[in-house]
Amino acid sequence: MSSPSEEKPPVKPPEEKKKGRGKGCLKILLIVIAVLFFLFLLVSGAIAIAITATGLVKVPFLSNIIKPPAITEDFSYKKVSDKQLNKKLETAMSGTEGNVKATVTLTDDEVNTLVAGIASTPDSSVKSILVKFRPGVVKISGVLSQNDAPFYGELKIAKSASSFEFEFQNVRLGALPLPGFLVEGLISQVAGTGQLLGNLTADSLPVDGITVKDGSITIKGLDLSGLDGPGE
Repeated sequence: MSSPSEEKPPVKPPEEKKKGRGKGCLKILLIVIAVLFFLFLLVSGAIAIAITATGLVKVPFLSNIIKPPAITEDFSYKKVSDKQLNKKLETAMSGTEGNVKATVTLTDDEVNTLVAGIASTPDSSVKSILVKFRPGVVKISGVLSQNDAPFYGELKIAKSASSFEFEFQNVRLGALPLPGFLVEGLISQVAGTGQLLGNLTADSLPVDGITVKDGSITIKGLDLSGLDGPGE
């Protein structure tokens, strides 16, 4: 007759496993979104490399005369709580166990809250970075860590049936304009691709589409297949 100590432990109900998987997928979604918006940080990193190479910010007289023109766009935002962000992402993740794809729409406030955490990392090339969504365009404004140099740029996003297109417009450091092709070339160096980013293939980003509207960005068909870590 077996003693109580020899009894087998109860098996965990399947609901707990499913719940754990949901938490794992949520972490993956947060990571992928951070990677997508790292592209915006590459813009500022490329500008930092361009200006550092010229030595302009190291010359007090020149760096003092590089004053930014007035920016009419309002980049102020309201910080969104982690609880609110998590709730939205959990909703976007619901029902993705079968097709491992998600679609999420983020507002200016939500994206700026996410990006603020990335930009505040140690040794970041930017002291601050803010984004504003307008139809088809992501407007970017910030301050470089070196000499507190302000920068501004616009990222036009378009998607065809077979590729993503990224076009940089009105990029400048203070009053100094930088050609879009120069920024793309520098970003390719930062990313280590050695290729311009103007024509990306459909496989370049794990999404079916990106739509930018007034005040929001929608990432459609975020592909999470193959991203589950062990034990998730």
